[in-house]
Amino acid sequence: MIRAIVCLCLLLIGTAPRVHADEKIRQTQEELRKRNLYFGNVDGQESPDLSGALKRYQTRKGFAVTGTVDDETATSLHIQTTVAEVGGLPDVPVLRSDAARELSGERRVALERAAEENLDASPTPAPPAESPLPGQDLTPERVTKLVEEYLRDAETDDAAAQVKYFAYPIEYFDHGPVDAQFVLRDVRNYLKRWPQRKYTLSPPVHFFASGNEGETVVEFRIVYDVRNKDHKGAGRTRNWWTIRPEGDDLKIVAIREQRLRE
Repeated sequence: MIRAIVCLCLLLIGTAPRVHADEKIRQTQEELRKRNLYFGNVDGQESPDLSGALKRYQTRKGFAVTGTVDDETATSLHIQTTVAEVGGLPDVPVLRSDAARELSGERRVALERAAEENLDASPTPAPPAESPLPGQDLTPERVTKLVEEYLRDAETDDAAAQVKYFAYPIEYFDHGPVDAQFVLRDVRNYLKRWPQRKYTLSPPVHFFASGNEGETVVEFRIVYDVRNKDHKGAGRTRNWWTIRPEGDDLKIVAIREQRLRE
């Protein structure tokens, strides 16, 4: 009888739903990643890597070196100290950019050194308020169609259909310039993690001239809903592409995304 009860308890524990991640920790990971101090998963979980990144930040700022998100550190990083528990994200990477950054040791050291000089720098692009050059032959309809087709293909299980939009090497989220093999592997891993995906475009799609000849910055927002048998995640993101024409097609040469906090 006792053995049966123990087995039942173990079964219930094994099938219990996973708890949601800590939203304050997730925000901290996002902010430290922007500053090139944290390179792990954005998953809302505490870790030695996160504690070390916090200590480096606190040391540079002259704060008490706790390795935790205390009030002073949270204020400096613009972290919301009071967050809702309901509707939180799961304790795994949700966005494609949430996966741990894959950087060479040399590049990581270089980024960390640069971060020491300016802890408050943010790589989020701010598109210039300029129209695309006439030679690029871009219209709102053409750019919006490109985004819509990309989102529809992103809902399928066809990795090849998803990577066809890119030109290589591509500036891929936080990973820097990567090749086609890297992107294909990353997309396949994401499809396994989140087999059910729904993306809804929130119009309008904006586009601006880039600082590089022949390139255009595209900015748009989406509502996402991703699921697997154990987890689900939903929210909104702000997205940036840099595109350029290749023959009759438009190709993405840089891609970034940012989770929007409700």
